[in-house]
Amino acid sequence: MARTRETVDFRRGQAQDVLPLAVGGVAGLGLLYLALWWDSEPMTAETLRWCAQSGAAGVAALLVIPRPLGARLTADHLVVVTATGSRRRVPWADITRIEVRSGVFGTRQVSVGLVTGECLTLLAPTSFLDRRFDARLRELGAWWETHRHGD
Repeated sequence: MARTRETVDFRRGQAQDVLPLAVGGVAGLGLLYLALWWDSEPMTAETLRWCAQSGAAGVAALLVIPRPLGARLTADHLVVVTATGSRRRVPWADITRIEVRSGVFGTRQVSVGLVTGECLTLLAPTSFLDRRFDARLRELGAWWETHRHGD
């Protein structure tokens, strides 16, 4: 989480991005190996090594690529960043509620309700591997309470 006097940025941590990719890669590689074994065409050691190295390169790339912004708090609005990277500025006065929803595998995610009836789920903060999730949620709520009436 980056902080200046005027803004607070919420980003997912490295482990939040890398761990699902690593676990998924290992599971996918194992399933591919089993499928080929079942088909009587087992994967050669060279092919298995190439797949594992490709997966490791992907994980290593995630460690050096900057983590994308999940949400930004400013005095005027909440910037919501979608999974595609587009940004949407939502004035604090247009937010009717901030709540926590259960996501995949019981992780908790922040959902923001708008006056239009629309509901936006923030990419960050999320409770998956984040011990500070509750503190970040309180900080988001405090910004909303402070800025929603144009104070």
